[in-house]
Amino acid sequence: MEKFLSPETIFSNLKNKEIDRNIAYDQLISLIEGSNNPKIRSESISILNQLKIPDPKLFKIIESSVLSDESPYVRRSAVNLIGHQFLKEGLDTLTWVIQHEKSPLVVKTIFDLNLEPTDTRFKSLNKELTDYLAKIALELGIISNEAKFILDLEANFAQNEENSVLELKSYQFYEKLKDVKLGEFWLTIKDKHIESLSFNYFNWRYMKRNPGLFNSISNLQDPIVYLNLLGKIHSTHNNNFRIPESISLLTKLRKLNLSKNNIIKLPKSMFLLTSLKYLDLSNNMLDEIPKEITNLKSLTTLRIQNNQISKIPTTVKTYLDKLSNYKI
Repeated sequence: MEKFLSPETIFSNLKNKEIDRNIAYDQLISLIEGSNNPKIRSESISILNQLKIPDPKLFKIIESSVLSDESPYVRRSAVNLIGHQFLKEGLDTLTWVIQHEKSPLVVKTIFDLNLEPTDTRFKSLNKELTDYLAKIALELGIISNEAKFILDLEANFAQNEENSVLELKSYQFYEKLKDVKLGEFWLTIKDKHIESLSFNYFNWRYMKRNPGLFNSISNLQDPIVYLNLLGKIHSTHNNNFRIPESISLLTKLRKLNLSKNNIIKLPKSMFLLTSLKYLDLSNNMLDEIPKEITNLKSLTTLRIQNNQISKIPTTVKTYLDKLSNYKI
């Protein structure tokens, strides 16, 4: 079947009324149970989530994918389906996932379900989620709220690295690696808050992949130059880093360097960082400066050169003129 059918073909045939929902359901289940391709299994589950066919047998099939499939992408799709269609039956399964799952991509999917914290039905599951963040926070020495941003960053790595697991020891490296341009370390924590962050997806990913190189790299006069070169060699150029919405949780962040991340769009939540004084968005792929930037009342320095910005709204231009230092 896999030779002739794909999840997309099945879905297209259903939309074009060439097959009915029951046939589409049976074909998708066959792909989930019989395909050796994790992408096909994952997409089949995602389409079943869209179809919302009320079959009690489906829960057991999807639960099996959550508990035993080797691909985190498949497990993520399965967790998402359970969360949207079988939450009552799947509470114990989702609790097990939080306690045992190694992929941050899968755990983040449960957080993204946005369960109502006051609903007593989800009390035990919400407690597990709270405890999960507390463990991250304890290891890094930050408050639990900011730990959600770290989880989202880790999920970002796992999006393109199938074998990526939640690994926090590397953050100790980041606290020691100096960014000469920013004048501070890659990651600065003070009073349990992240105060400065110099994040380049490709550089951080390289260090996560090669932690044994940390000592030799950190002894260089300007390790960022070296890492930028390695990043160009080892990066996939069509990768665009998406800033997690949870960046707004870093309420004490003063300096943020996101240069050279191929960023296309900025999340609105980033403009809630009222303590931010220094922001570097240079060398990305932005085509505008969002008007929401004017909400950054503490900002004094902005670097946003070498993007694709062709027009600046008057309100933004007025705001920029009031900054003590900006480059565009």
